[in-house]
Amino acid sequence: MRSNTIDFSKQTTEDIFRAKMERQQRLASLPFEKKIEIVNKLRAAVAGVQREKLIFESFLNVCPEFAGERIKEWDVVDKWYPNRALAPPPKPFDKRPDIMALTVSGKRIGIELKGWVNQEQIAEARERERIQDIILNAIGKQPPNETENIGYVWLSPKHVRFDVRDAADFRDQLFRLIAKVDNDWTRKPGFEQMCVGDVDRFEEFPLLGKYLHRVRFRPATRSRGTVRWIRFPDASRHYSPSEMLETLESLLLSHGRDDRYKDLKAQAGLDKVFLLIHYDFKAFAYNTPYKTPDFGFEEAATFASQVVDGDANSFDRIFLFHFLPGEEAAYEIFPDLKSLLKR
Repeated sequence: MRSNTIDFSKQTTEDIFRAKMERQQRLASLPFEKKIEIVNKLRAAVAGVQREKLIFESFLNVCPEFAGERIKEWDVVDKWYPNRALAPPPKPFDKRPDIMALTVSGKRIGIELKGWVNQEQIAEARERERIQDIILNAIGKQPPNETENIGYVWLSPKHVRFDVRDAADFRDQLFRLIAKVDNDWTRKPGFEQMCVGDVDRFEEFPLLGKYLHRVRFRPATRSRGTVRWIRFPDASRHYSPSEMLETLESLLLSHGRDDRYKDLKAQAGLDKVFLLIHYDFKAFAYNTPYKTPDFGFEEAATFASQVVDGDANSFDRIFLFHFLPGEEAAYEIFPDLKSLLKR
């Protein structure tokens, strides 16, 4: 395998911003029930086993002959041996790879699943969500927006531990600040009344200063919220699509050098070992996008194939799978680059 970082220098700022907005719109446009269903399935996974099963089921559904023939039976590795009264191989090979399968011709293949996710970004996003949930709990149920001039209130929290003993006073100070800003709104020059207003000095409201960087007020002349009108700004930041491609590159290179799979076929009695890299809802929801208007999943597969560069080490085949309901796509990136979905 080789390193091959793609050049996005030809992408304009407008291209990248549009890609980011399209990603947010696609996430928002999913039916609420579908988002809840996907998130619950992923979060309910026990030690990753159910999640691995869900992803492989989806992959098998859209690519039933990914192995060159149909699969007769399969199971997650933890279930494969006990469900068939088979003696497992010695540790650590009794836990590898993630999926064990038998083809219709009797070939035993193993499939290792790896998520195309940036764990650092996910950790940051989940910490941000945790802090936001604590603040929302402190605010409690939001009353109707009865202000005269404010459409929305956006809170920018600090990354500090929230003392639950401050909750009642925090809520009181927040609504007193909102009332003050609302009362003072019409005293501003006319053009300023049409613009957002920021408060980042909290001399009168020390608990807001303790937990918030800034409170931003959006005028009601632009739009007006009635439910959850106190919220948090979009957490997305300036990014380069290459961030997720660098993650994919690192994933491929690290597995290409991983000797844990070197003796796997012999130890587990397998004819073939495949690597399945999947892009799922967790990456879509928490990671910065890899897409731009001129770069999509097909181009990502081409990029991945170039990184592998004909050298997959212990893996016989490598696949890249886009696992999102209604947007499934799958490519073989080694030994040959090709789409696995019939168009």
